[in-house]
Parts: sequence; structure tokens; C-alpha cells
Amino acid sequence: MNESPNQSKRALVSNLCPKLIVGEQEVDRLFAILDRYGSFDAPSGEISIAFVSKSEISRIHEQFMNDATPTDVITFPGNTESGLAGEICVCPEIAFDYGQEHGVPFADELTLYLIHGYLHLCGFDDRSVEAKLDMRSAEKIAMNLANSHKAMPAFGLKESIKWS
Repeated sequence: MNESPNQSKRALVSNLCPKLIVGEQEVDRLFAILDRYGSFDAPSGEISIAFVSKSEISRIHEQFMNDATPTDVITFPGNTESGLAGEICVCPEIAFDYGQEHGVPFADELTLYLIHGYLHLCGFDDRSVEAKLDMRSAEKIAMNLANSHKAMPAFGLKESIKWS
């Protein structure tokens, strides 16, 4: 874990959503806990996190996956030789909408998206039924680790700002 001020951070957070309240240290702690206590075989290096709008995640989804629909999270592998584990693009608005529809707290849903992206970097995928089951199992383990180590980021929303 990054307990020394001389150690580099695991997560570099770019918050491009003015409505989102996020603590970069909390996100960094989440990944440090998963690295330390999980057995997910995470790549070394910095994880770039970009919290983006629904229109931006749709643009990224179309550009890289030929699908213009909005999605919750998109993960890009990095280059560990250059110190980058990968990039996780996350859409807080999707997390908010899902939470409203399904009675899931916003912070929990957004944390799940970060964990999902992290697991993609660890080699999990969700393209087949069997792979999805493995991913869901790993997500549960990771969420339990985050909860038990009090490493769930306390994401919040500025009420006076609209999503778009």
C-alpha cells in the first residue's frame, strides 16, 4: 500500500464530471487494498482513472468498440514496461441511473465499476457466459475486500449541477 509519501500512487484520477465528488486518495486506497489482499494478478504500474460524461463514454465506446451506446466502464490495457497498468474510463451518470432504478447506493455502484475495470486489467473478461460468471464472482470477492478493509470510496454528487 502507498503509505510512504515517497511511493508513487497506484491511481491517477481525472474527474471530468463536474457533478461528481471524488477523493483521489480513496480511489488509490481501493486499488492498494485489492493489490495487497486480492489474488487477482494485477499488472504493475499506475492505473489511470477517467470519470467521464455519458456522451464521452458513448464516443469512446463507438471509437474503440463500434458501439455508440453509453456504457458503464471501458478498460484499456497499459504498458507495464512504461509504468502504466492501464486506463479505466467510468461513467458516474450510468452508475447514478442504475442505482436509482435498482435501489443500489450510488457510491457502491460506482465502486463496482472501478472494480470491474480493475478486474479487466487482471485478465478477467465478460464475453462468454462462463467468463461473466467468473467476473461476477471476482467482483463479489473484491467488493467484500473493499468493505472489510473500509476502502469503499465515498463518492458524492453536487446537487446543484446537472449531468449534461
